[in-house]
Amino acid sequence: MTTLTAEERDMSVKAKKLRREGYVPGNLCGKDLDRSMPLQIQAFEAERFLRKNMKGSRTVLQVGDQKINAIVKDVDYNSFLKKIMFIDFQKLVAGEKIVTTAQVVLENEGLAKGSVDEEISEIHYKAKPEDLVEKVVIDFEKLGDQKCVKVKDIKELMNDKIELITSEDATIVSITQETQVEDEEAEETAGEQAVAVG
Repeated sequence: MTTLTAEERDMSVKAKKLRREGYVPGNLCGKDLDRSMPLQIQAFEAERFLRKNMKGSRTVLQVGDQKINAIVKDVDYNSFLKKIMFIDFQKLVAGEKIVTTAQVVLENEGLAKGSVDEEISEIHYKAKPEDLVEKVVIDFEKLGDQKCVKVKDIKELMNDKIELITSEDATIVSITQETQVEDEEAEETAGEQAVAVG
């Protein structure tokens, strides 16, 4: 589990000013906390952390002399500015279920036998800290002729320790055969030509 160093944030300093000074604002919440804890994280530390971690990842937050087991609840990323704007964390309590997400990671997509359509990028579920699933990897090298992957096909999620929120019948990815795609494109072209002639 990765350790991320953070500091308690002075709320009199606006988020915009913090970002200019090279920090990412954040927040830690949890049922057993008296109040949510506003945080600030050095931007380069946050960027390095998120290269290997994502929404749903477990971490140890080092805040002063406190070490807090937490999960990344949400990340606000501005793709235009290429900047992390805010990170939300939730404190983990042993034996207490939390609502979180497993991120879908596609591997060897170039080996897919057809056109890949990713229908969902994260799976929502509820579990205790010790049973969390941070990511679901779909490796196209291992799919063979399988044309559709549903939530119920993911073994790590199909047990009595995981309480699914996303439907187990939800499609994660589907693969359309290349010949079918080509046929559909040919039909569309023929239809356009017929309209043009008409």
